[in-house]
Amino acid sequence: MRGLILALMTLAVTLIPALAARADDPDRAFSGRFLLVDMNGRTVSDETYAGKVRLVSFGYTYCPDICPTTLNTLSAALDQLGADKDKVATLFISIDPERDTPAHLKEYLASFPGITGLSGTPEQVAAAARNLKARYQKQPAENGDPAAYSMDHSSSILILDRAGNFLARMPHASAPDRLVERVRGYLQPKAIEGRP
Repeated sequence: MRGLILALMTLAVTLIPALAARADDPDRAFSGRFLLVDMNGRTVSDETYAGKVRLVSFGYTYCPDICPTTLNTLSAALDQLGADKDKVATLFISIDPERDTPAHLKEYLASFPGITGLSGTPEQVAAAARNLKARYQKQPAENGDPAAYSMDHSSSILILDRAGNFLARMPHASAPDRLVERVRGYLQPKAIEGRP
């Protein structure tokens, strides 16, 4: 019995990242749906941010380079948005729930005001990644230390509309002013057809 439980646990650990790794499948429909936990320990969903344009990135706090670059880009863009930043929800979804607890996310993101950290169970994170067409994969450390693993992951910044629908995907190293230009364009009310 113990052997069966261990086999099932091993299968689950290998299957969840494998499912997430296929999240970039172009045939899979994009969905902004998720159910996660924010850095204050509250359960949140995509509906929590309804009515706001969303900037979403996936990463983890132990990331050595891509994630800090992305977070700096997002922070600078929020500064440039001025009063418009209240119309935007900026979300950093951790793909490392093992280490990125809500308390740790909150401490880490204190250096990036205006950005909300989200995580959850491995299953919740995998579902969010599949829906938002992001991918990630755990990479064991070369020295064999189980606590020193890294995470390969999608690095794009996603822009979603007020209902959570996909609008654009931008590189993580985009110039903040370019990101602001795109967001401001999506914040403008759409012209009514037939009127100038």
